[in-house]
Amino acid sequence: MNALADTRTYLAADEMRHGEGNDRLLHAELTRLNWALVLPLLSEDSVIGALVVGPKLSGDPFYPHDIDLLMTLANQAGIAIKNAQLYTEVVLANEYIENIVATIESGVLATNAGGQVTRFNRAAAQLTGLAAGDVTGRPVEAAPEALARLVRATLTDGRPRTEPEVTLPGADVARPVICTTSSLRDPDGGVLGAVAVFSDLTPVKELEAERRRVERLAYFEILASSIAHEIKNPLVAIKTFAQLIPRRHRDEQFVDEFSRVVTREIGRMERLVERLRSLSRPSDRPKQPLDLRGPIRDAAEFLRPVFEEKRIALAVNTGDEPRSVVGDAGELESLFLNLLLNASEATPPDGTVTVDLVTGPDHVAVTVADSGPGIPPELLEHVFDPFITTKPRGSGLGLSICAGIAAAHHAKLRAANRPAGGALFTVEFPIAVPIEGSFAHEDGSARHGR
Repeated sequence: MNALADTRTYLAADEMRHGEGNDRLLHAELTRLNWALVLPLLSEDSVIGALVVGPKLSGDPFYPHDIDLLMTLANQAGIAIKNAQLYTEVVLANEYIENIVATIESGVLATNAGGQVTRFNRAAAQLTGLAAGDVTGRPVEAAPEALARLVRATLTDGRPRTEPEVTLPGADVARPVICTTSSLRDPDGGVLGAVAVFSDLTPVKELEAERRRVERLAYFEILASSIAHEIKNPLVAIKTFAQLIPRRHRDEQFVDEFSRVVTREIGRMERLVERLRSLSRPSDRPKQPLDLRGPIRDAAEFLRPVFEEKRIALAVNTGDEPRSVVGDAGELESLFLNLLLNASEATPPDGTVTVDLVTGPDHVAVTVADSGPGIPPELLEHVFDPFITTKPRGSGLGLSICAGIAAAHHAKLRAANRPAGGALFTVEFPIAVPIEGSFAHEDGSARHGR
């Protein structure tokens, strides 16, 4: 074989009879084996085997036309062997792919260029409630419509698609799945077919529901603890005075002090309850299109004496053009009152608070910036949670109420620290777009007008 690999041509015993060196050794070996002719089986210029021919029974030598015929046979044999090897590799690769597709938990649906289903694995059958035999070999429309639509679209333009959540009918119950489609292409980029891979989101949704449940429990634990703390201080004061009434009820100064303290502490509890009610249930009053500049200016005018008393410069830049949103003027004024009050309390004397109204392509943004110390980094992500405050006497409900009002108006409320110092609160409202009989937010939700 080494001699064949070196020469890549036939070896004839008769031609080596009178040779020297290696030829003499090869002739001796061929004679011992009774081989008259050895022809290489070639594949891409590599020797993959040999065709061995013994001496002619007539004793005649092998003539050139005999050798040419045998070389042609050897070449064909080499090609046949290589094809057999390639076929075996393809079969093994297909079996390997089939095993992978059959065992993965995600559903797999593959089609050829004509949209005929070529693969429909076990997970796909379980998720759709369809037997593989009812889908394989048929047009992709035999699969659920949600899958067929995505696959057809990918076959048409060759572009991949991802549908974050699709509902499949299933055998027993409808299942939410995430589905991704991709095109299958040849080396030249031509579309050979498409494949859809879809996974059951039910376990993920169950985990998400469990996570939300645990978060709600933790939230209510914090809420209950905070409410108890907020109510405990007024109750202690009232209880202390109440215990002294039997001995000091004739003391006019004590009675006056008792009346003043009890009234003050009950007022504190009433204000806490009122703020909790505002936090727990947003107003269901109908929302109408309005100029956002109105609630901003009303809130600023109401709090201007507070800013002047503390020598804080308040700048309100709302522009000359109306900024239309869908909302409730009273709730929005309360939103801006809380943001401005929060800014005034965070800003030291002789500081500044700036309100800007900016219009984007699909939203109206209101920013409230102060020159205070900013929000501690560890509280930045929790600043809108109830009872989170950096103020010694704050209830920690103002920003939570702001978040609730913003959510009820389809607005996004964000908090950040400015690079130059101070906090920055941004509220983004969708622009009100007039449609027949109503006004709609840019996000598509409608509010009927009068």
